[in-house]
Amino acid sequence: MNNNKPRKPADVVAIFLLSTLFARQATAAIWQLSAGATRYEGGAVELSGRSHDWEVALGYVTEQTVLINYITPSCPYEGAPRYSCTADVTRRYGSVDSYGYLSVQRRFEFRRGAPLRPLAGLGLVAQSDMNPYVSTPVNLSLSLGLAVGERLSVEWRHFSNADTGGENLGQDCVLLRWQLP
Repeated sequence: MNNNKPRKPADVVAIFLLSTLFARQATAAIWQLSAGATRYEGGAVELSGRSHDWEVALGYVTEQTVLINYITPSCPYEGAPRYSCTADVTRRYGSVDSYGYLSVQRRFEFRRGAPLRPLAGLGLVAQSDMNPYVSTPVNLSLSLGLAVGERLSVEWRHFSNADTGGENLGQDCVLLRWQLP
């Protein structure tokens, strides 16, 4: 990982939004701190603020390893019918640099007031860097989880470009979330 890279415009935007988030007084917001693991040898941390069923989150995903399937089509001759062609699949692990993200999503909490409450969220996420997991700068964000009591929840987060362009392995994180007092 190269630590001497110049800041990307998305990094500057994320830093500006984070400072703006903290500079404003948000008395009605519920703040949460989250940490967890990604699919392959990585981790994620996130600070989120929620108000009126909307959530804004600023997060960071550490460097991680990814398993990529490289598919090479092979046809016996140019112009061969599709059924006579084959595809060779090569699986290879590669390293993915760490990146920051900013997500905005609509949150749904079911069974409000119950000790165990299912959670769901749908929105958009912007990354500071593109990689084989998420190869477009803005992607969809989906979250599912379970709130336990008033301050603790466990959530699965998924970022995906929904096959709209480039590679799309999707980024998965499982986060343990703690509501700040």
